[in-house]
Amino acid sequence: MKSDSDHIIPGDSFPLEPGASPDLEKLRSYTQVKLQLADLLRNIRLALKVLGREHAENECEELTVKLAEDRFTLAVLGQFKRGKSSLMNAIISREILPTGVLPLTSAITILKYGPAERLIVNRPNQLFPAEAPVIELPDYVTEKGNPNNEKKIDNVHLELPVPFLRYGIEFVDTPGVGSAILANTATTYNFLPECDAVLFVTGADMPMTSVELEFLQKIKEYVDRIFFIINKIDLVTEVERDEVIRFVTQTISRETESDMIKIFPVSSKLALEAGTSGNADVYEKSGLKELEDALAAFLTQEKSTVFLAAIAQKTLRVLDNERQQNIFTEAYLQERIVSIAKEKKLNIHFNPHKAVPTLANEEAKLESLYNLILSKKIEEANLPPALPASAKENKQGKLFAGANQGASIDTTGNINVKADLQTRSCPVCQHLIERASDFFAHWQYELVINEQAQMKFATELGFCPLHTWQLLAVSSPQGASVGYARLSEQVARKLQSAKHLHEKGDLLKALVNNSRSCQVCKMLQQSEEKYIQQLAAAIGDAGARQQYLNSEGACLWHLGMLIDASSSLEIGEWLISHAVLHFEHDAEDMRSYVLKRDALRRYLQNTNEQDAYRRTIVRIVGERSVCMPWAEDGEIR
Repeated sequence: MKSDSDHIIPGDSFPLEPGASPDLEKLRSYTQVKLQLADLLRNIRLALKVLGREHAENECEELTVKLAEDRFTLAVLGQFKRGKSSLMNAIISREILPTGVLPLTSAITILKYGPAERLIVNRPNQLFPAEAPVIELPDYVTEKGNPNNEKKIDNVHLELPVPFLRYGIEFVDTPGVGSAILANTATTYNFLPECDAVLFVTGADMPMTSVELEFLQKIKEYVDRIFFIINKIDLVTEVERDEVIRFVTQTISRETESDMIKIFPVSSKLALEAGTSGNADVYEKSGLKELEDALAAFLTQEKSTVFLAAIAQKTLRVLDNERQQNIFTEAYLQERIVSIAKEKKLNIHFNPHKAVPTLANEEAKLESLYNLILSKKIEEANLPPALPASAKENKQGKLFAGANQGASIDTTGNINVKADLQTRSCPVCQHLIERASDFFAHWQYELVINEQAQMKFATELGFCPLHTWQLLAVSSPQGASVGYARLSEQVARKLQSAKHLHEKGDLLKALVNNSRSCQVCKMLQQSEEKYIQQLAAAIGDAGARQQYLNSEGACLWHLGMLIDASSSLEIGEWLISHAVLHFEHDAEDMRSYVLKRDALRRYLQNTNEQDAYRRTIVRIVGERSVCMPWAEDGEIR
């Protein structure tokens, strides 16, 4: 048996995630921040709904959808006849977007990844989009095929099997601004709030006109990341090329008040020729390689940060607009309460501040959320307060929990550890079946809409196991996921806080609320103790350890007992690391589940996300069927 001084770094001898890399950690960090932002958006939507701000609520819903789909909008913008469509054709190495001499693009064209070419046409107030042959694209997006957008097209989605588009990129072609067709300029300006990053295209033949400068100032209101491109560089001489680049650089630096401007001179004509012929010399001469390298670096290194920042900025813009409508004033609040009373046909006299207190709470919540985003403290918006110094405080009156059906242990002591480790549950709990219970409906509502209740729930480590399962009986999966995501994160942080193994063992038991009132039989106590001893002995074998690694692991209470029964400090540390990893993964899965439900994208859910809330509950309190009080605290679960 090793002492604490013989410290083993968790995962060194028994790696939890073979092949884990810094990139994987960055991806997990991105996911966690994204889900925090999703929680924030969800709370804002709830507040706006109560306040009757339907348009703003819908805007937040669209942002939620965008977040759920990880949809990053990279738009190509500029004055008309700058070769925007030609540039996009060159980047995807496909001459598929219409090009020509006259102002051409009249509607938004969104290129997305798809396993096969597919054209989807979206119109206003149309419940289901229409599908059309790809060859008919010009009939919908060009001035010739659809003059002044007489066909009333919102946008078209062109799905292509292009690797550049594979990871959530929406590559958008927009009508040029500044032409005689005013509707095209309006269409592009109206699309600016949707952009996350922009390729701003000017032309070497007529660089940076007053129309472009005015347009650039408007773009800056919505987008931080802009790539500046001089197209048609093949139309000027080498000397003229240098003059054009210098002029454009100085002009943009002055307009943006930045000395860190990077200009990409490109010939879309040569680039497309190189893409279709495979001529490396022409490709190099086109200038496209430098732009593509910069885009690749951006999409792999910066896209995630820019995407989340863009969502946060768009959310802030929604709240700014609402603030301008004076929804934070007492007069508006009273007006809203009167409106609600009329809708519900309440024939009563009431004090607006007391008759509907939850409405006032929602208004205060919205104000608080606004300030959080405004001060760019998004990471603080959904972090619950730290646990008390001692998790053993205030235990009086708390109960503890149990297991699921299908146990493989009987009174004679027959145990099948291998089979139990294959379940999506605590293997020990599979042996402790007795009864199931319902629990309170009130908390299902509170945990969904009341942020203070969520924080209090996490800080107090939830209800006792018996009452936890009573709560779950009347909760929806979405409601449970909202309530338990914070609790799961609290447990993971608390597990990581203890420095020594014996402290962690004590903590594991203390994290499960139990009671001194018990109604349990000796058979369950004997079954539990015998199973723990056999499981501890089995984990001593390398083959059984691998089975445990692939399992959901033991619940907290049984994990504490398992560590106490283990003869190896190294194995004990490994068991703790296994539990920490699962709690963190469960929290991420629950937040992803809520996000995709909010965004009406259930088809994006995976199995782990759908039952993560249940697996977390089992991990914390044990399986539902054996939730029952015991004789003395700590004697047996």
